[in-house]
Amino acid sequence: NTRPWASSDFSVGANGVVNAPTSLDRTAVTIAGVSAFVDYISPTQVNAQVPANTGTGPLQLTVSTAVGTSAASTVNMNTVQPGLWAPAQFIVGGKQYVGATHLDGTFVAPPGALPSVYTSSYAKPGEIIIFYGVGFGTSGVPPGQIVEGADTLSRPIQFNFGATAAGVPLYSGLAPNFVGLYEFYVVVPSVANSDLVPLTFTLGTGSPPVTGSQTLYTAVHN
Repeated sequence: NTRPWASSDFSVGANGVVNAPTSLDRTAVTIAGVSAFVDYISPTQVNAQVPANTGTGPLQLTVSTAVGTSAASTVNMNTVQPGLWAPAQFIVGGKQYVGATHLDGTFVAPPGALPSVYTSSYAKPGEIIIFYGVGFGTSGVPPGQIVEGADTLSRPIQFNFGATAAGVPLYSGLAPNFVGLYEFYVVVPSVANSDLVPLTFTLGTGSPPVTGSQTLYTAVHN
């Protein structure tokens, strides 16, 4: 089959917590012997959220279907491996725009730059925009559970628009009503008008902070 998970695939635990499925139509994934949470299946692709308590380092991953279980593959697991949502549809002129939204749900990019199904406009200094991502580390909600309220990151995050640092995000943590999706409400700092403002971030402080590895851009005009 080809399908994402549906509401009917979720289950309610004894404590009332809503849990994501660990298999879809008999397709399942294990990492270090622990069942992952399967979000999407197709003949050529399976998406799964890494479960808790797998440990770190090189770990063994398998995929099972109705016809059997794959040979194990090795994946390297880190405590954090942060990345911002930046879909391929947001590559414009060879430059990858981050998938940021305005508060009204439209996208941040030069007007008309994205495919016609995406309404886009510039961000403005002082405006609140939203970034989305995965892999930003542990929080109060374990993997596989629907987030029912605010759940902030345990490590601070700093966003930079070019060489200009944004202030502390108004919210940085898991997105309510989703599984494993992080969101960041960021106030755009005062920067020069540009269709290509480099966007970078650093997660955490101390030993050591983690700098995002993506090369991303956004668009800011007064």
